Amino acid sequence: MQDFNTRKFYFYYGPNHYLNCRALVFNLFMEPEGPEVDFYKRTVYQEFPYLESKNHAVVIDLFADVLIEVLKMETNLYINRYSISEDGDEYVIAVEFLDEYAAEDAVILVADWFKSMNEEKVDEFNFHKKFLALQDEFNKSILGGPTLYSLFEAGLKRNIPVFFLGEENQFQWGYCKKQLRGRSTTFHTDGIKDTEFTMYKDMVADFLIMCGFPTPIGKNCFTEEEALSTAKSLGYPVVVKPVAGHKGQGVTTEIESDAEVKIAFNNIIDYAKVHGVNFDGAIVQQQIYGTDHRLLTVDGKFVAALQRIPAYVDGNGIDTIDKLISEQNALEVRLDNARSPLCKINIDKDLIEFLALQKLNINSIPEAGKRIFLRRVANISAGGVSINVTDNIHPKNIEMVESIARYFKVKCLGIDVLAEDIAKPWNESNFGIIEINAGPGVFMHLAPAIGDSIDVPGKIIMSHFKEPHLARVPIIAGNNITTEFSKKISEIIHHIKPEYYCGALTPDGVFFNNAYFFNNASHEQNVKIILRHPDVDFAIFNHTKENIYDFGFFHEGADLVILENFNWAEESMQNMLSTGGKAIKILPEKIEIEEDNLVTETFLYESDEQKTSILIDILKRFLPDIINKYEG
Repeated sequence: MQDFNTRKFYFYYGPNHYLNCRALVFNLFMEPEGPEVDFYKRTVYQEFPYLESKNHAVVIDLFADVLIEVLKMETNLYINRYSISEDGDEYVIAVEFLDEYAAEDAVILVADWFKSMNEEKVDEFNFHKKFLALQDEFNKSILGGPTLYSLFEAGLKRNIPVFFLGEENQFQWGYCKKQLRGRSTTFHTDGIKDTEFTMYKDMVADFLIMCGFPTPIGKNCFTEEEALSTAKSLGYPVVVKPVAGHKGQGVTTEIESDAEVKIAFNNIIDYAKVHGVNFDGAIVQQQIYGTDHRLLTVDGKFVAALQRIPAYVDGNGIDTIDKLISEQNALEVRLDNARSPLCKINIDKDLIEFLALQKLNINSIPEAGKRIFLRRVANISAGGVSINVTDNIHPKNIEMVESIARYFKVKCLGIDVLAEDIAKPWNESNFGIIEINAGPGVFMHLAPAIGDSIDVPGKIIMSHFKEPHLARVPIIAGNNITTEFSKKISEIIHHIKPEYYCGALTPDGVFFNNAYFFNNASHEQNVKIILRHPDVDFAIFNHTKENIYDFGFFHEGADLVILENFNWAEESMQNMLSTGGKAIKILPEKIEIEEDNLVTETFLYESDEQKTSILIDILKRFLPDIINKYEG
């Protein structure tokens, strides 16, 4: 077999007997007579200099650490865990992962890189070029988007379970009745009609005006003639924008003539045709002036303010605008990945037209020190620059923002305003609300281009759970929890908490409050059925060695692990015991209770009846405290 050959790729989508997290497991063959670790160090440390401090003693450790760094995608993704074991003359590596396709490609990339070192073809292999291609692959994955990834990581960092619901194309944070489900900043707790309402800028503007909030007057127009008539009645300059747009797409500001109204209106119609969406109208609205700001609320409370400046370049008297844009896009801050604060500046029709209004084009050479703005809109997705101004906002403006948020049952609300000075009260300066968004991006607050970070993703997650442990429910896991035994456990639970709804997975399938529900062929899916149920207060899971090998455990944590006639895979359930958790081991003629792998109590029995009686008494003693632990 060839040195650094990889095979037997297998994915676990939750905790398993290798790692207490999602894991890609694979076999790696390394030639026993192959080069020593020092042979690879120079090349590896040149690419990843921070690994040199580890002073690796063996090749397999170096390989695993390189793989972790590659999986971090040069953006410090929250990936840290791996394990190494042996399978005959091969190593078995289990490594934490985010996206399965990118993870498998990462393993192959690292293995091929080490092969190229053996063959002295490192330059020809061009690891860095291939690594950049892998990063681009990850950036296109579901977790490659900055807002969704930041929310995913916010859960991981706080030890809050988070997993993907493939059938629903969304994520779930927390378990059972404690859960929060969503995609980006739209969650299942949001009011559907409120979320839908925010998508229609014309109706929202009318509503805000009705409530007395500072909002420019406008009208949704469906014909060119109606748009022209509205613009004339409002008086130039005006703004034309799609009624259901986002990210500043289709917005034209500072329109001064009938001809510009026609162009802007028809651009919106053309955009709808090209993208296969309905044309819902174009809003013609008064033009107001000020600096663009995004004000953010979580659960109705103000948490962050960001000033947004349209994409720009500063002239040097030598280079063209085209080259200055290229230099901007080459900056690390504009990598346009899951971690970069800013997006790349794309040269498109809108940019070219806006330059033309300034009597410029991409080949123009701005004089030294002259700032050239490239777009009308300041959206970060359009290359805008973000500045944290959370500490500058006037209390009166915070009061206004929170007053608006109270009208909408949504977890996270973004309010876009133009303000002369955000530090002045809205009613004492030029100030206007442009639009509101029920699913705003939040990574720009976590990583602004200028200013301190505001951990908005963390605030969103913790607004739901209050404390990390309250994202969970009590869990009992074991390797011999029969349907009959699960019913006895449920009886004890219902004696303590009659209102509790219990979910149990036994060899016979899924049960809710002792009533049979379903038995999926996939053990993982059966576990997920219980974790996804929004009414479950207490979960019970039976895992056999076959389940564990094929699917892992999927759930994180257990308060009690009950083991009988167990093998090493089943005994690995002890590794996921939560703080204060206990293992109950049923051995021949005795039952042992272990905490932190130390035997704390031993009970002798002479018959199955006595064994069951002792076990029930132990559960009656432990369950009240376990239940109380998660009451919040």
